[in-house]
Amino acid sequence: MTRLLVLSASAGAGHTRAAQALEEEARRRSGVEVEHWDVLAHVDRFYRTAYAAGYLAMVDRAPDLWGAFYRASDRKPPRGLKEKLVHAFDRIEFAPFRDAVRMFAPDAVVATHFLPAQVFAPRRRRGKDRFRFALVLTDFDVHAFWVQPGADLTCVPTDELRAVLAARGVLEARIAVTGIPILSAFGETRDRAAARAALGIRDDKPVVLVMGGGSGVGSMEEAALAVRDAGNVHVLAIAGRNAALEKRLAALAPPAGGTLRAFGFVSNMPELMAAADLAVTKSGGLTTSECLASGLPMVVRDPIPGQEERNGDYVLEAGAGVRTHGLASLRAKLRAVLADPERLRRMRAAALSAARPRAAADVLDRVLA
Repeated sequence: MTRLLVLSASAGAGHTRAAQALEEEARRRSGVEVEHWDVLAHVDRFYRTAYAAGYLAMVDRAPDLWGAFYRASDRKPPRGLKEKLVHAFDRIEFAPFRDAVRMFAPDAVVATHFLPAQVFAPRRRRGKDRFRFALVLTDFDVHAFWVQPGADLTCVPTDELRAVLAARGVLEARIAVTGIPILSAFGETRDRAAARAALGIRDDKPVVLVMGGGSGVGSMEEAALAVRDAGNVHVLAIAGRNAALEKRLAALAPPAGGTLRAFGFVSNMPELMAAADLAVTKSGGLTTSECLASGLPMVVRDPIPGQEERNGDYVLEAGAGVRTHGLASLRAKLRAVLADPERLRRMRAAALSAARPRAAADVLDRVLA
């Protein structure tokens, strides 16, 4: 029996969703005992709140500040006294986490956030914590925080990022191109008419899915209004765990000739994506990967500076979407895309071509080999 520990960090929903995909895949395999932990559940409340809630607050309320931090921190880690102070803090703060890992005694650990790699690094350099350790990127970008030469394996979404990571000092033999792990349901072939019928949509008007991430961050209400103003469409607006936003979306008048339905946190996102013609969304790494696997073209709206911009660039380069800058741009590009069915068809084909729906299986094939 192989004991596998999957680690995520609840700083943004994407890291958790990628870990859930790996856990799902591991449970399909005989001879594997798997557990999925949130590394931040093993630290004190103040640190957990500052780390997770602080990130969400910054990207929602001060995205330019987050972008500045992202760019400024994208360099080699500190050396000397500063490095020693960081490691000393980690030794104290993450001591319960390391004790729990030793109690579980994993044969292999897979992390969908860089934080565990930083915590394990000093002990692994001293020959301790010698389980096989893999790091899985969850965006179409390599930030300096993810450059962890001590990892036995780093899984990246694209060949380009493999080259970038190698140029930053990670051995090429320790880099694998797998894609970003997503739940298997997103890669299933679904009948669009059946998916629409299940939602009570019984005509051939365009269906536009409006999303803002698991927490409903960003200008979701304004985006839903822009889609509504396109007219003669069905709008499916996902507020995530933001209950106040869900109420505001539900109170919006529907588009002329169409409908508008508001949802909170949903468990049937694969079915919603299967029913849609187009997604108006932020470009988180997991959302992007899920849309690609679903063959769902994207209108990437005002991506957060940093990793979301890089994810949006990938969508554009693949030919699977368009990018907007502000509400006027969103309205114009939305109308242009919806008015061109052949363009939509090409974008759908491009999305499927760029997708890696088997990423979770590819990661575990390498980790458990």
